[in-house]
Amino acid sequence: MFKLDTGSQVNVIPKSELLKWEEKPAVRKCKTAVLDYSDNRVPILGECYLNCQTKKYRKTYKFLVTSLNSCPILGLEACRELGLIQRLNMIYKSPIETPELILKEFADVFTGTGRLNRIVKIKLKENSVPHVAAPRKVPLAIHNKVKEELNNMVEAGIISKVEEPTEWVSNMVVIDSPKKLRICLDPRLLNEAIQRPHYPIPTADALVTKLQGVLPFGLNSAPEEFQKAMDEIYEEDEDINPYFDDIALGSSTVEEHCRLLRRTLLKARKANLKFNELKTQLSQTSVNYLGHVLSDEGIKPDPKKIRAIEQFATPNCKEDLQRFLGMVTYLAKFTPHLSNLTHNLRQLLKKDSVWIWDANTERDFELIKQAIMKSPCLKYFDKNKEVTVSVDASKNGLGAVLLQESQPVAYGSVSLTQTQQRYAQIEKELMAVIYGLEHFNYYTYGRIVTIQTDHKPILGLSKKPYDTISPRLQRMLLRLNKYNIQLEYVPGKNLVIADALSRAQSKTDKFDEVLGQEATVRMNLLTQASPTKWEEIAKMTTDDPEMQDVLFHINNGWPEKRKTKIAAQPYWHCKEELYSTKERIICRGQRLVVPVKYRKEILKLLHLSHKGVVSSKIKAKEFFYWPNINRDVEEYVSKCIICQKYQRENQKEILINPEIPGRPWQKVACDFFCLKGKEHLLMIDYLSKYVELKPLNSTTAQSVITVMKSIYATHGIPEDLVSDGGPPFNSNLMTNFFREWGIKHHVTPPHFPRANGQIERAVQTVKNSLTKAADEGKDLYVVLLDYRIQPAKDMQSPAELLMGRKLRTFLPSHPDQLKPIFDVERAREALRKRQIIQNKYANKHATVLPVLHQNAKVWFKHKMKKPWKQGTIIQVGPQPRSYIIKGEDGGVFRRNRFHIRQDYTEDDNPCWSRTVEDLYNSDATEISRIPNSSADSQVNASPKTNKSKINQQLQVPIENCSEQSNPV
Repeated sequence: MFKLDTGSQVNVIPKSELLKWEEKPAVRKCKTAVLDYSDNRVPILGECYLNCQTKKYRKTYKFLVTSLNSCPILGLEACRELGLIQRLNMIYKSPIETPELILKEFADVFTGTGRLNRIVKIKLKENSVPHVAAPRKVPLAIHNKVKEELNNMVEAGIISKVEEPTEWVSNMVVIDSPKKLRICLDPRLLNEAIQRPHYPIPTADALVTKLQGVLPFGLNSAPEEFQKAMDEIYEEDEDINPYFDDIALGSSTVEEHCRLLRRTLLKARKANLKFNELKTQLSQTSVNYLGHVLSDEGIKPDPKKIRAIEQFATPNCKEDLQRFLGMVTYLAKFTPHLSNLTHNLRQLLKKDSVWIWDANTERDFELIKQAIMKSPCLKYFDKNKEVTVSVDASKNGLGAVLLQESQPVAYGSVSLTQTQQRYAQIEKELMAVIYGLEHFNYYTYGRIVTIQTDHKPILGLSKKPYDTISPRLQRMLLRLNKYNIQLEYVPGKNLVIADALSRAQSKTDKFDEVLGQEATVRMNLLTQASPTKWEEIAKMTTDDPEMQDVLFHINNGWPEKRKTKIAAQPYWHCKEELYSTKERIICRGQRLVVPVKYRKEILKLLHLSHKGVVSSKIKAKEFFYWPNINRDVEEYVSKCIICQKYQRENQKEILINPEIPGRPWQKVACDFFCLKGKEHLLMIDYLSKYVELKPLNSTTAQSVITVMKSIYATHGIPEDLVSDGGPPFNSNLMTNFFREWGIKHHVTPPHFPRANGQIERAVQTVKNSLTKAADEGKDLYVVLLDYRIQPAKDMQSPAELLMGRKLRTFLPSHPDQLKPIFDVERAREALRKRQIIQNKYANKHATVLPVLHQNAKVWFKHKMKKPWKQGTIIQVGPQPRSYIIKGEDGGVFRRNRFHIRQDYTEDDNPCWSRTVEDLYNSDATEISRIPNSSADSQVNASPKTNKSKINQQLQVPIENCSEQSNPV
């Protein structure tokens, strides 16, 4: 905000003002001294250059920066160059010409009868029947006057004699007034046959707007000239505004007034247009024009109309009341609350209402008169100022007020139809925006308009994609595209005028009459559905209590969520997108809201090609909606038997770090591998990683036991041994051997080598080294010796850890190095660090599968490359991730958790609850290891096996191996 100081020779701006700006100008030192009006020195910090802009000019000026906290000042030179001030002469001389002198100069324009230099062609409708009216007798007393007037009109060329036969003859009408006798026609039958030309007639609002900011004066000329002829005469002069037989001129000074009057009269003389001097008003500061009183204060209603309403007698019937309300409606734009006052009286005009005029209606009648008499003065519309339209919607109507500089220019209100009253509130509020813009279209089109509303959701609605909102809102938003609007949220308590107008809406105007009917469009949401299917969906919607509650709120409005019907509350968050079609089918945007009974059928269609959960949800999101639809899709897909049967394998699980043994050869693992066509038994110590490799003549139980005894005779008997469950480890001979020698046998699940990762890694390493050595022709036992003496990072060699000393090899070594030395704790700590590093990489793409309970229905891998089979868990553990499963055919199988999936197809299936750690730390009951096949590790492959025998065998305690162990 700048102060315009014509007494200042410089421009001044305080430093505090510059600090508020984001882009601060460069300030440089200056030596300019400035004195204020009291001759006190103004402290100057420096100078800077700033761009100044008005509507017409843009220039750069030097500003002095002061430390005083004052208002910025524009000096005389800047004010003059930017057009902010005007130099006026206050001493007036008599103008060279006055309006009166101009009228004398153009006296010929005010005398005689005017004849425009144009021919009017009258075009008749097709198949119109000519009419010849019977002649009427002229009273004898005025016979001579009529004859004289007819002769004058013939001489003036206004009419001509017709002596030949003619098809159209209209009666002559004589009007005998004291001043002059007038002759005209009664062409009513002719008017019915004439094709009426269409020509735009300027509105009163448009003409009044052009007179804004001037001293109006009017010229009233002879009526009954065509608007088109008048526009053609003055079409090149925008300051001259003809309205039928009225011409309004506006000017701000006497000189301009005279120049405009001269131009008007010159054009009239050229066109042979005549004016009535007696009806001419010159140099008026207030004029009655088109039913309005225009003055320097603004626009007011015509006092004659107000006086007519004030003197209107008490109505005695509906016709009287209708005539009174018609007069009142003309002044509605001057009285913002008028519709509220007329509400009770309008009820008497309904067809089914009984005419009763009592004290209440009389009181309303008098209140209306008083309100009209106190009508406010409206502001002139200024096309150079910003335009604001304040809108609001109530239950029964819409209201809008056109504002400039917070002052009303025009009011408007309209009532809603019964159907529109049931619209959602956001739809009513958006209708109010449309009504305000289109009602004031003359002022709002082609300019930036600020829309004030107290409904915040509208601001976000304009940013949503069209396909996410209802068709009705889509059509409304499309109607706003031709306007350049800026939405502004104003709290309801500050939106007083529009709120009052919406509640005091005009009962004569209807929104659908003013803005057009809102058609209900049937959306083709699905691939072309048959009419029968649509009827079926419509019937299910009608029979569905949940859908009926939603329909109720769509038709009657949505209250607060806590007041919404319970069944409809899940739809409250998307209430603005819901609507119903003419078939009473509910849609959310372009998606069908599916009734409860039809949802299972829709889920079946969505999963027709057995796509996954994500694909099914994407397809559902495109076409359908109901609360928790994503959850229902997930549940339906997870219960699909076909999908479960051909499901891919589970994601690998994180490693389980086995407990590190406290001493060497406490826990070992063994497995077979073939080298050069000969079977070998490989055994590895869990702590030292020392391996023993023995060739086998055969893999029978007796042969393997013999080799094991030779190894145990060298290193001692281990406490725990881990192996797979295949032959010969599943034989009774091997079981008895382990029992007699005091060895706990841990069996890994079939088809899952990772469960015995320790031995699997050792087999790969040793076999790889021996294969390379054999290819070079080296001694295999020398290679095996070298493997045993290789130390790992931060650890001793396997031989040192197992035997407590280094082994003598082909490498030269000091005798002291071969002395016994052994530190078990150091080795265990090194192994723990290795496990941490291995877990970091191995678990990067792993997960934790939920733990399953006993009696849980599951899918499991019967054969690794075959579909999944259904079964029931009959035993959990005792090792982590190890389960005994009974198949549908009665067979019993041991499987790792990796080869098991939860069965969602059973509604009563027990849920998971325990974690991996819970199961790992639990004291699971030991079960017996039953001889099984090498292919499936089947506990009992025959469905005909006696159940009592199985139960008896399950009571024999055994130990099974842990799952997917860390091969450290």
